[in-house]
Amino acid sequence: MIRYHTTLGILCQFVMCLGLINTSCKRPDNPPADYSGYYLPLDAFPAEGLVYTYRNLSDTTGTPEVWRHFKRGEGLIESINYGPEQEIVQSQFERIASNGVMTDSLLLYFADTNRVRKQIKVKILSPNKFPFQPGDSTTVWLTHLEWNQPQDSLHIVLQRRRRFKENTTWLSHGKSVPAVRFTTEDTFETERDGWTTSTWTGEEIYAKGIGLVYYKRNISEQLSLEFELE
Repeated sequence: MIRYHTTLGILCQFVMCLGLINTSCKRPDNPPADYSGYYLPLDAFPAEGLVYTYRNLSDTTGTPEVWRHFKRGEGLIESINYGPEQEIVQSQFERIASNGVMTDSLLLYFADTNRVRKQIKVKILSPNKFPFQPGDSTTVWLTHLEWNQPQDSLHIVLQRRRRFKENTTWLSHGKSVPAVRFTTEDTFETERDGWTTSTWTGEEIYAKGIGLVYYKRNISEQLSLEFELE
């Protein structure tokens, strides 16, 4: 998340987004006809929202990822990401459409040199977040974001391509829950006095009636980020 004025800090902002005790995966016997029940359980949200905390598997001493999700209307979700001091570092609004989940707006928050909290509005060029229709590995769902970051004088472009990998299951409290696994390919570009490009791979697992339960980003041979819902 944008908690540091470095490119690595910017990377961490997007490597994401119920207590799970003993977890494992295997292929299911009956694949789902669609994935609409595998995102956040919007109709089950309490008025005060639902908090999801992801523990850091790649660094057990690292700060967990904390999100609070709210239902803001029929098919509308607000998700807020908090930093280590409970400060808001990211907020987004998502819309559930007939074919999947779309990102309608995204705001990033940072502290300026006077420690005043300010926000950055992200331009959403392709809003696809989570598909409902089953597909194969040749089908790509693209998220394309772009913004200017004043504290670093950086122009940033992020593209994330999701591809279906397999239907699977997720073991939660000894109960096998249907799940779906996606692979991700990210392109992260920054521009100040010329462009710098990074690419990395990863995967995500969404469990039925829960949403995102696991994700991993392989940034480099020396750095990987891995989180699991707890």
